[in-house]
Formats: sequence, C-alpha cells, structure tokens
Amino acid sequence: MTARAELPTRLLTAVLLTLALLVGVVAGYSPPVAIGLTLGLVFLGVAMTNLTAGICLFALLTFLDTVLPTEGAGGAFSVPKLLGLVLMISWLALVTVGEREHRERLFSHSGFLLVLFMLLGWVLLSAAWAEDTGAVVESLTRWLPNVLLFLIVFAGVRTREQLLWVLGAFVAGALVSAIYGMVVPAPARDFGRLSGAGGDPNETAAALVAGAAIAAALAAVLRGKPILRLASAAVVPLAAFACFLTVSRGGLVAFGAALIASIAMAGRRRGAAIGLALAGAVVAVGYFALFAPAAARERVTESNGGTGRLDIWTVGWRMVEGAPLQGVGAGNFTVVSIHYLLEPGALLRDDFIVDVPKVAHNTYLEVLAELGIVGLTLFLIVIVFSIACAVRAARYAEQIGDAQMDIIARAVVVALVALLAAYAFISREYSKQLWLLLALCPVLLEIVRANGRSAQPPR
Repeated sequence: MTARAELPTRLLTAVLLTLALLVGVVAGYSPPVAIGLTLGLVFLGVAMTNLTAGICLFALLTFLDTVLPTEGAGGAFSVPKLLGLVLMISWLALVTVGEREHRERLFSHSGFLLVLFMLLGWVLLSAAWAEDTGAVVESLTRWLPNVLLFLIVFAGVRTREQLLWVLGAFVAGALVSAIYGMVVPAPARDFGRLSGAGGDPNETAAALVAGAAIAAALAAVLRGKPILRLASAAVVPLAAFACFLTVSRGGLVAFGAALIASIAMAGRRRGAAIGLALAGAVVAVGYFALFAPAAARERVTESNGGTGRLDIWTVGWRMVEGAPLQGVGAGNFTVVSIHYLLEPGALLRDDFIVDVPKVAHNTYLEVLAELGIVGLTLFLIVIVFSIACAVRAARYAEQIGDAQMDIIARAVVVALVALLAAYAFISREYSKQLWLLLALCPVLLEIVRANGRSAQPPR
C-alpha cells in the first residue's frame, strides 16, 4: 500500500524534473521562450488547481504584454497564446472530469453559443477565398481562445466572491500597467508618451479607462474591506492620469465615452454621476490646457490626417467595396492592402501600405474588410448580446435590492463602452481585455438571477 501511495508522488516529481530540464535546455537557445514556458507551467499549475484563480491571473496578465515575451520560435510562440491554451486545457479538464454541475451546464444561452461557433466557422471558411491561408489559420488561433472565454468564464466564475476576485485582478493589472509606464521611460520613437506594460500608448490608454471604471465600482461596493476599498479608489485617479500621459486621442475618446456612459447607466444615481463626469471633464481639459507639454497639447488638438490612419481607412474601405459580403479573409488585411493602393483618391502615407503594411487601426473596419458583412454582423451580435446581459443584470439587481451587483453590472457596461469607443481608432478585435469583460456579462446575469431565486421564499 505504501509503495502504491508513493507512486503518484514519484511520478509527479519525475514530470517536474523533466519539465525543468526541458526549460533549461530551451533557455540555452531562446531565453524568451524559456521564460514563457516557465510562466506557462506556473499558470498551468494554478489553473488546473483552481480555474477561478487561473482566470484571475489571466485577467492580470492581459495588461502585461511588454513585460511578458510575446514572440519566439520564429513567431509561432507567444505568452498570450500560451495563456489561452492553458485556460482551455483547464476548462476541458473541469467539464470532463470535474464536478457534475460543471459537466452538465456548459452555458446558459444555447442560441448565443451557436452564434459564437458560427463566427469561428466563418473565420475558418474565409480560407477558401483568402490570398494567404496561413494568415487565416493564424487569425483562427487568436479568435478561438477569445470565443472559448465565454465557456471558460461561465465555468470558473459562479459566485459573487469569484466575480469580485476576477474584477479585482483586472483592476490590479491596470494599476501595474500604469505604474510600469510611469517608472520605465517611454521609447524615443513615442516622444515620451506613456506606453505602460501593454507596449502601445493607444491600447494602454483604453485599458486604463476600463480599469478605472471597474475600480470605481469596487471602491463603492467593497464595504467592510477598507484596505481593498481604499486601494480601488486610489486606482481611479492614477489610471486616469496615466491615460492622459499616453497622449492618446483614442484614449481621450474612451475617457469621454466612459463619462457619458456613466451618466446614462447611473439610474437613480444620475445626479452624482453628472457631477463626477463634469469634474472628470474639467480635470482632463485643465491638464491639457495648463500642465501638458506643448507637444502633447498639439498632438491632441491637431489631427494631421490621423498620422496615417485616414489613408489606411481609405484603403480598408476599398477592400470592403471589393468584397462586401465575405471580405478578403481573416488576417489578410495587411496582405492584400497593397492591391487596393493604385486606385483613384489621394493618399499621403503609402508607406503604411507598401513598406510596412499596417492593420486597419479601426477594429470594426478591419473585421468588415476581412470577414465582410457576415463576419461583422456576428461580431456585433456578440457585443450587443453581452452588453444586454449586463444591462438586464443591473435592472434585475436593482429590482431585488442587490446594490452591489447593480453597481458592478453598470460599471462593466461603462468599461465596455470605453473600450469599444477607443477601438474605433485601433485594431483590437483579439483584445483579451475586451473578450474577458464580454464573457463576464452573461455570468453577471446568471449570478444575479441565482441570488434572486435564493432570496425568494419557497412557495
């Protein structure tokens, strides 16, 4: 009996030693890949032990693209892909050999689940007419983990406490990104703009605004936990100030959209929301008018053709006109953009099409150009359905007197509005922050419904 009991321990020890040896060998060839494998093993251990903890760690690491090695093994390896793969493995283990409840209830909205898999199927089908099928496969490997986040989050976040932990990890990621950007000097090519741990000022700005919205909600609902409440409240001005330092026009659009959305979603708290929104607007205008460097002020107030965005959008719209229904194929925007360059219409920055092909710098235009009207419609259905779930959760929570979930649901909507507004200026259809918040919306509704059922007296 003793020998049998020691067998699993010995086997686990042998596996760990083998993996450690493998990481050591890989480190001699590619240190970034070795770092990624080490993080992946740690993340795998956490996620396999507790899927909720894995989702929390995932929410935190989505803000750290610069800190984590993003490419290796000839571009086939990246930590973000590895994190998504590990979460999928953990979820599969849970729904196949986990508790009976997890195995029987994959998702509560079967019709929406069909839409998700139709989106994946359309991405894969676009390989039939795409110029570069390899780019389609690469795109599919990015769409798949994001779509499966709905199932993963639904399985791993079932209670109010688990939801608060995931949102807290999201806020912690925004805090780390803001501090990292303030401590680590920005690259010279960005003219001193704060890039954060996300690496791109525009993407960082959008994420910081979303993190500030969630942090404000946590500061309002974490009663009885003064330290966490104070920490959440401190994140709000810090993230907002870091957003200003990015000098991102898209970030400022996200900031304004968040203020407007907070008023629209305030409900009976609309008076206080209007006051806070006005204060935020005054702070933003005051900073750029009185304290911001002249270069930052000029960048915010002068468009200059959007630093090439308008030319890219022109080419992108030509793609849409050329293949409006099916698009040019997933991941093929940069591949085929050069074919649409020599057409009527002046372009100021053809280097973004010829020398260094750029993405569309507009999430919705890129999805429309690559996947056509069909793909964009499916993508928008996912967004609208998720936001509708959060709005319904807020209304139901208000009806049953659950102020905590009411505020959280409204804050998630505000954060999503901020991200979606900023994504009109950057291509982020693969953004894990966006898909994580979208995936939390049906969970919000499920938790509020469960709380409502438990609060009702038995008939």
